[in-house]
Amino acid sequence: MALIDDRAGLVVTAAPGTGSTALLTAWGEQRAPRAVPAAGEPDHGVDAKHGTVAQLVAAGLLPAEHGLRVVTTTRNPFDFYVAEHTRTRTRWVHELRDPGSWVHRVPGAVDRIVDAVTLDFPEWLARAVADPGTPRRVNRGHVEEADVVLRMEHLEADVRERLGLDLAVAPTNVTDRDRAYWRSYDAASRRRVEQAHAADLALFGYVF
Repeated sequence: MALIDDRAGLVVTAAPGTGSTALLTAWGEQRAPRAVPAAGEPDHGVDAKHGTVAQLVAAGLLPAEHGLRVVTTTRNPFDFYVAEHTRTRTRWVHELRDPGSWVHRVPGAVDRIVDAVTLDFPEWLARAVADPGTPRRVNRGHVEEADVVLRMEHLEADVRERLGLDLAVAPTNVTDRDRAYWRSYDAASRRRVEQAHAADLALFGYVF
């Protein structure tokens, strides 16, 4: 689901694992946007929560010449991977019991869950980022189509400074884990992320 703020001329997409639930909840409560697809409207195969603008356009849910600035979110890659490892082990693993769950429809999802459950973080990361020489980006599809990218760690400030709006964003859907993500890393796994995400670390001002 994306939100269209007609007054501000924006379309806001929900990039997974980057505080998008908190942002869209706050936007919905404080700005009265409209959702695409709207409640009860067919989604035409687009992910109901995390669809990109490109996918919405391809499905005919948004005109190609929509004239809106595209807004999305990102996250410190070091923190993202620790959260993904924990979320998979503690949340998505329970989806395995449900034969109708998305994890049985998405290619590779079950294998990724098994890896997260059976491997400690450095070993899991080595599989998740198998070739650090290939540049990577958290939620590439969302970020590369966006005109404005908000950092999860600074949502309120970035909304104010980059969009000129005041929005109070309360934490939502937070994974229960140690917030000191750096404790999960050894030297090799740190270098792996630094190499794979070098461009975004520089672009968004992220450090270990």
